[in-house]
Amino acid sequence: MKRLFLIACIGTLGFAACQNAPKSAASADSVEVTSSPEGYYEASLAAASSPGRLIGLTLKSTNDAEMITDYLNSTPEIIQMGNWIAQDSNKYLITLVTVGSGNPEKDSLTFKQDGDRLLYIGADYGSDGLSLVKKEKPAATTKELIIWVKSEAECDRGPGFGKTKCYEVVYGDKLLPDAKWDNLSAPIDSFTFEKGNLYKLKVNRIPRDPLIQDVGAWEYKLAEVLSKKKVK
Repeated sequence: MKRLFLIACIGTLGFAACQNAPKSAASADSVEVTSSPEGYYEASLAAASSPGRLIGLTLKSTNDAEMITDYLNSTPEIIQMGNWIAQDSNKYLITLVTVGSGNPEKDSLTFKQDGDRLLYIGADYGSDGLSLVKKEKPAATTKELIIWVKSEAECDRGPGFGKTKCYEVVYGDKLLPDAKWDNLSAPIDSFTFEKGNLYKLKVNRIPRDPLIQDVGAWEYKLAEVLSKKKVK
């Protein structure tokens, strides 16, 4: 009798254990699992006035976002900074401001995640759209720039860091009459500016070691003086 009672208890305990066991992988198949959007994404597009357009988007775990557009010519990249937030249906809203433009207006872009891709939802990128593919972020490389220089001055690097040479510049092969002059707050190695002249320079922009602190991300080295013209 005791033996039969023990067998019954074991059977009852076994049944309860089965009822409380974790659900199998098969039973979880119906649950949609979305991977995190954090990482670097890239796309190559055609461009009407340059060899092409390379777009890189970085989404960080802190919800910070950075989009860099490189027209693959002799001008610097366009850098936009902002943040991203998750929406429903695997969608993400990215809000960006263009760095150094002086324009506080924000660009708002919506993307839908599809595996390792972010698909832009909107009409800003024409009929072909924009599909960014997740990949390893490439290391910074040297870029050749064309820089017009019309003046040189000394600028403060910040409290405790002294002064540095800075220039009024325009980037690109052509200097238009209504061009907007920017400020380059870094010396151009091997370049000697003479007041009263307008220079067109070919300059190599070289990435610095990211471990070096309290300096800019780039150093600039003169490759060639393309033209030098007297101005009033």
